[in-house]
Parts: sequence; structure tokens; C-alpha cells
Amino acid sequence: MFLPDELDAGRGGSVSRPARALTSALERADRLFDRIYSSTFNPLYRTGTVAVLLLTIALVTGVYLLFVYDIGRPYESVLGIQRDVLLGRWVRALHRYASDAAVAAVALHVLRLVVQRKTWGPRTLAWITGVLLTGMMFLSAATGFVLVWDRFGQALAIAGARMLRLLPLFPEPPDRAFVGAAPMPSQFFFMNLFLHVAVPLGMVCFLWLHTARLARASWFPERRVTLGIVVGLVALAVVWPAPLPSAADLLALPGRVPADLFYGFWLPVAELSPLAALGAILGVTGVLVGVPWLLRPRRAAMPAPAFSDPDHCEGCEQCRNDCPYDAIEMVAGKHPDVHPLRALVQPDLCTSCGICAASCASLAIGPPGRTARDQLAAARRLVAATADAERRTLLVACRTNLALALRLERMVADDPGLALFTVECAGTLHPGTVSYVGSHFGATLIIACPPRNCIHRLGASLADARILEDRAPAVAGRIARLPVQLLHASVSEWDRVLTALDALRGKPAAASSTRPAMSWRRRAFAAGFSAALLGLVAVGSRWPLGTDADHAVLRLGWRLAGQARERCRELSPEEIAARPVHMRQSRECVSEALAYDLTAAVDGQVLVRKRVRPPGMRGDRPLSVEEDLDVRPGARAVTVRFIPEDPASGARVLAFDGTVQFERGRVVLVTNDGERLGARSHTN
Repeated sequence: MFLPDELDAGRGGSVSRPARALTSALERADRLFDRIYSSTFNPLYRTGTVAVLLLTIALVTGVYLLFVYDIGRPYESVLGIQRDVLLGRWVRALHRYASDAAVAAVALHVLRLVVQRKTWGPRTLAWITGVLLTGMMFLSAATGFVLVWDRFGQALAIAGARMLRLLPLFPEPPDRAFVGAAPMPSQFFFMNLFLHVAVPLGMVCFLWLHTARLARASWFPERRVTLGIVVGLVALAVVWPAPLPSAADLLALPGRVPADLFYGFWLPVAELSPLAALGAILGVTGVLVGVPWLLRPRRAAMPAPAFSDPDHCEGCEQCRNDCPYDAIEMVAGKHPDVHPLRALVQPDLCTSCGICAASCASLAIGPPGRTARDQLAAARRLVAATADAERRTLLVACRTNLALALRLERMVADDPGLALFTVECAGTLHPGTVSYVGSHFGATLIIACPPRNCIHRLGASLADARILEDRAPAVAGRIARLPVQLLHASVSEWDRVLTALDALRGKPAAASSTRPAMSWRRRAFAAGFSAALLGLVAVGSRWPLGTDADHAVLRLGWRLAGQARERCRELSPEEIAARPVHMRQSRECVSEALAYDLTAAVDGQVLVRKRVRPPGMRGDRPLSVEEDLDVRPGARAVTVRFIPEDPASGARVLAFDGTVQFERGRVVLVTNDGERLGARSHTN
């Protein structure tokens, strides 16, 4: 559900053209899913709990995979899991597909919160922790793909290491480990396994913090929605197992590889420019973290929090029990001899939803201008202005359910037997107001938002409790004796609204012998649509990225430490005398790390010529060379020179001369074999 423009503007928001377009797109998606699944089971209304469910499935299946994984034989152990048709293959696929679908659920959850302006003020903590949870989810997934150590995992590891190299955090370049001079050590996979297990455990703590300011927070969707998601994913995992590309080979170009698009969509950018990819990641993260302040309205335009009148509050605690955000606490009453407690609103936690206004029997609490007293006054004005109210049917609509409210308004304009009364949310509808209009109009139909699509979280369910179940402050049995009906529906379920209205007005429902068949047809269509969505998840998990290389690569990769020259000078007597006794020496020597000149040529054509300086702030770290040079396949004469800038320093000179056979899509590594440079095309 989305804030209508006039209500959003009145509460401190501003609606730009992109925001309108985004809102319109989400509304269309909601309507489509309402028609397919009904508003009661629309998964788009519960993306947060769906994401938690999917991550829980990934966590549970990951426990099994953890016990059968071998860090000493990473790819071989995953290959054994893939060959286990009875258990391993579909459990691995379920682990993969649940993780992928979680990305889509999180993206939709973020999008809905932005459109609904649920990002600032009391919701800032939830938003920031949500951004951190998303980052942790991507980190955990990346380590999981690396653990497989297939070509996709190799591409992720190398791209990530090249981006990390740009940060001044490591004594040596992280991508040095991937030049291919030796197989990846088991310590590398142990580190990734540790992160893959530890990060999800940390996510549980952050998830608790994410929902800490929500009263009666739900972590999982309803039972039938949960069952449908689990059954659908299991069926997908059995019918269409997750892909397993060929094993990683550091001396082979990845080429066109089945990649997981949900987590690897950034790879093409990272391969073109690690700096651009790192800048984009940091930029997007910075924008997401700053959303609560970027979208925060001006202070003067912010909606005022609810307030409680201490002279009239009776301390019944009902407002505290109903508040969706735990923004109300009970303190000592102003008149303790009559009412020991009174409600006190905590402005920093209040979202100005107005739910509390409908909870108070004494009408003593609510946002300014939107208390139950204001609502009851508006109802009295409507009754006074409506001729023959007892012969009319009153429609009560939520302004936040804008599309349905506008359609009801048009219908009321064309039907003199109808009247319309709008409230911001059905959850703000006081039972006293319902009793008043119900006793003055011939019939009253309250159309509330779907329970999981209330913009104030608990508004729809609280409306049910107060109107249908006599929850305080309703008087037991009073509303039940009135011609009042409550219906939860979206604009896509207009036929339900008309059916309920006809029944309330005493008109016979149109007979239709095709209703049962239509019900089965709808279920079949919903099953087919669900299968299509699951198919998109499977396709996204194996989307091919990259292209098969038509060239070979000459890779220069080595590390050279301890190359330095010593500069000495004789100290003058004055300089010696100025120093402490224990430091008086006639000669002072300073060690300087040497820079090297690198030259590489293939068939006499120079491909690289550069000066390699020692890294580090003081230039005292070992020299490191990592260069990938494209070469045409075939036998090529290769010449490599690595010479100190000061030949007189006596530092080591590294050189390579020889004919090398280059194969398409393969890497020839020239590296330091101890005393000289050597070439290899296969990992030892």
C-alpha cells in the first residue's frame, strides 16, 4: 500500500515524477499478483518475512552441506554432492535457489519501503541494519561460491581480490594468490568456510536488531504462504538441479561461464575496471546508508507525533498494547488516586500512524488533528449533511488504499443510495465512530486494506479485532447488532466489493454455475505463474556471463623481496658531537628499496615497459609484479627483463628468453622459480 499524494504531502513528503513512476509500477505489480494469488496470499505484501524464510532455508540446507564439504578437495567434494541424486544434488540446489530468491525478495522489500517513505525517523535503525544485513548476505554468498571453486567461484575471487587491492589495507596485493604459481592452499578455503558460516550467524543478531523497534514483529510469512514457497523451491531443486561449471583453473581464462546473476551481476564491470566496480559498490552503499537523511522531509513539514492528554487518560494501557512500534509507555498518572497510570508517547519512536487514536475509550490520545474526537466530529458532520442517511449505505474506505478509494468515490457519485466516509487507515477507525455511523446509516461497509498490506503494519488486523471481535475500546455486542460489515480487499478484487455491497443492501448475488470451475482454473493459473517465477530464479542462477577467449595470455607474476641499496656518508665532527654518546659514529648509512624496470616483448614487439616501485607508504615492501598481456595463439618468442634502476647497486636481475607455445584460452605464467624466471602453463 502506498501513501496517496495529498496525504503524503500533508505529512511532510514530496512526490517527484520518478517517485510517481516507481509507485505506479509497484501498484501494477501488486494488482497483478492480487488477481493471481488474491490479496490474502500476495507474496509482494510480505517480502520481508519471505526473505527471512528463504535465508532460513539456505541456513538449514547449508548445515548438511557443511558436513559433506572437504576444504582439502573443494571442487571434488562438491562434485560428489552433485552426483548424489537422492539427497545431495537437490539439497545443494535448494540451498542455491533459496539464496537467489532472497535477493529478489530483499530488493522488492527495499523498493517498497522507499516508495512508502518508511526509511527515516523512528525507522532509521531498521533501515541501517537492513543495509548491513544485505551486505552480509552478499558477503556470505560470495564466500559460498568461492568454496565450490569452479570457474564462477574463481572469477568472483579474482575480481574481489583486485578490488581489495585498491584499498590500503593489505601489506601485499591480495590478488597475488591467484597468479597460478601454485594451487590454492587449504587455508584459503578454510577462511572462506569460516566466513560463510560466521556471517549468517551474525545476521541472526542483526535481524533481531532490525526488528527491535517493531511490536509483535513477524519473522516468517503465514503458514500456507510458507508451505507454498518451500514446496515450490523443493520441486524446482529436484526437477532442475543447480549448475556446476567446470573446476577452477588459475592458468585458464574463465571464458563464458554459467554465473549466478543474482550475486554476480557486477562481474562484467569488475573485469573491465576494478576501480569502477569498487566505486560503484561504495557509492551505492553510501547512498543506501544515507537514505534516511536523503528522503527525510524538512523539519517544519514532518508529521507531528501523537500526544496524550494527561487530564483525560485513564491508564487502560490499550494504546500501548496496540502501538505497532512500541512508542507508548505507561507512567504515573496525573491523578493517581483515580487513575494510577497514564500513557506517555515517546516522540522519537512515534511514526504518527494514528493507530492509538482508535484504542482509547476516553479519546485522549492521537496525532494532532487526527484523534478519535476529530474523527467522530467528521462523522457527525457527514450524518448532518446526508439526507435520508437511514436509507443509504455508507462506504468507509482507507485513504492509503488510494486506487480503491477513488473507485468507490466514483461509484458513490453515480449512486444516490450510497455515501462515502474516508479515514487514513482502518486501524485508525474508532469503534465509537463505527457505532455512530452504523446506527445512523441503513448499512455500513468498511473496506480495509489486505492484512499484510497495511501501511501502518497492524492497522488491518486491529480493525478486525475491534470491529469483529469486540477488542477494547469496543463495547461488547454493540457493533454486532448493527448492519456493519468489514471487508479486506484491494482494487483488483472489485468484484468482492460489489458482492459484499449487494449482500449488505439485500440484493441477491448473481448466480454463477461456473464459480467452482473458475476457482480451479485460477489455482491452476497461479501454479503455472509460480512455476514461471521459479523458472526465472533457476535461469538467473545459471545465466552465462563473459565470452570464450580467442586469444592466449602471457602472465607476469612474481614477488621479489630484499632488493635495496645502501647510501652512506661521512659525518662531520660537529654532527658527531651533536649526537648522544651511544650514537656517535663516523659514518651514517641509509637503506633504500630499489625500483625496477620491467620490459616484456613477444616476437620482438614490446607489450609492456614500466617502472615497478616498492609499495607501501615508506616504499619498503617487497616488489610485486602482476601483468596479464594478450597474445595470439601459437609458438612465440618471449623476452622478459626485470632490471634494477641502479645497475651498480648489485641487486638481482631477472630475465627470461625463450619460445613459448600459447594456446587459445590458456595462460602462460612467467614467474620467479628461485634464481631465474621460468614459464609454465599448468598449475603445480
